[in-house]
Amino acid sequence: MKYFFRLIATLAGLVAAYAIWQDLTSSYSASTPLGRLWYLYSPTTLQTTESIISRYIDPCGLITALDCSPFLWHPFIATILGWPAALVMIGFSIIFWWVGGLFGQHLTRPKKAARALKRQGEK
Repeated sequence: MKYFFRLIATLAGLVAAYAIWQDLTSSYSASTPLGRLWYLYSPTTLQTTESIISRYIDPCGLITALDCSPFLWHPFIATILGWPAALVMIGFSIIFWWVGGLFGQHLTRPKKAARALKRQGEK
């Protein structure tokens, strides 16, 4: 899992580098929003993601007994899609790198603890 999250972090970092490059070469705006960049390169996945989150992941869309309006896509994710793509992808890269590091720490801690216990028992 550590390498999977580190791979995702690296890919997010590459997308952030591309977004920064596009921001530097664009004369129209200072920063490209994440939603515009996503729609520019893959509009079908943006629409598919919106429908999947609204219908199957959002608790208000999934459970009709709650009788509430969906809140995950339109106020939350749509706000993030309006932010600069480079900053969002740098944030994702940092978060995924950190989560990948957490998986590595949990695997090494029991080994160190077992070595310490073994050394104490040998004395």
